[in-house]
Amino acid sequence: MIKYAGNLKLHLIPPVLKREKRVGIYCRISTNSAEQIQSLTAQISHLTRLTAAMPQWVLADVYMDIATSKTGSSRKKFNRLLEDCNSRKIEIVITKNISRFGRDTVEILDVLKQLRTLGVRVIFEQEELDTANTDSNLMISIIESLA
Repeated sequence: MIKYAGNLKLHLIPPVLKREKRVGIYCRISTNSAEQIQSLTAQISHLTRLTAAMPQWVLADVYMDIATSKTGSSRKKFNRLLEDCNSRKIEIVITKNISRFGRDTVEILDVLKQLRTLGVRVIFEQEELDTANTDSNLMISIIESLA
């Protein structure tokens, strides 16, 4: 934009805004045993440090469930995470691994498709898979099938 001030031409350069990506950490354990609680604490601590190490990321929330994969236990925090993704409160989801994220291949791929449609990136830290990489879906299917 050029503005004129008397005989002077002023060129206004808009500021470059630092765009922070809002990150949601998702952790799940199967039981509330002391060992599992310690695992949950370690997951949260590690993923929080990982998020803090990325200058353009800001931790928006941590979602934690204690639910077995086979009993049909409700995953209230997982559902809240999905709601927050739908309302654009979360742009990146990071979790320890695929098995902590979903119960089976079909569920995982359905949720990933839904999140991709919303523009939400999902990172599985242990497997080093990132849905921003187009090859991740095939790898996720293979790993989950083997699990």
